[in-house]
Amino acid sequence: MNATAVLDGQIDLSEKRERHMDYFDLNLNPLVGSLDPDGFIDDMRRLPAIDSQASFNEVCKAVCTIWRKHYPAGRGSTSSVFQRLDRQIAQGAIENQVIQTAWGGVVVTRHQHPEVEKFLVVHQGGFLALEKHAEKDELLEVKEGAGVLLWRDGGEQTLAVHELQPGDTFHFTPQIEHCVIGTENLLLFERSTDPLGMDQDLLFVYTPAEG
Repeated sequence: MNATAVLDGQIDLSEKRERHMDYFDLNLNPLVGSLDPDGFIDDMRRLPAIDSQASFNEVCKAVCTIWRKHYPAGRGSTSSVFQRLDRQIAQGAIENQVIQTAWGGVVVTRHQHPEVEKFLVVHQGGFLALEKHAEKDELLEVKEGAGVLLWRDGGEQTLAVHELQPGDTFHFTPQIEHCVIGTENLLLFERSTDPLGMDQDLLFVYTPAEG
């Protein structure tokens, strides 16, 4: 490490880039043609890179704020399916079946090791951790609602920013960082092969702040 890269005990951003640490610029190109390039995307360009717990939480919350500013009436909708699953989660956790989280919750529909199928119910304004997996292979399908996905696509060091719309699918192979942001209520369905066991292969890069 260069001596000049250490300031007050912290590694500066250029050094993080060089060492491929947990520093991620946002790649907004996937939004072009999907969202208003003269409004939403311009505001998104003002967001900082993600390089710490604080900046991760700042960016995720800001994405939701920017979304509400430009789309106050929303861009998606949810059905009675979302409501039913949300009520099921609210009734309480059930081991290996229902999981309550700060951002919403999970309803497992099939678990036959190593295969897992489950719904992710994400409340408006909620966001999941920026995470990756050692061995887990994951296919994510958007069922209802609207949101934003951050993920490191194709070996890039940036996080690609995608709008989430019903019918969209994303494939996360091991070691690919990804994060879901519920800019509105959002229902996802995940099919995965999880050799280490359900929820045992979670490598968190940055996590939502508590409270």
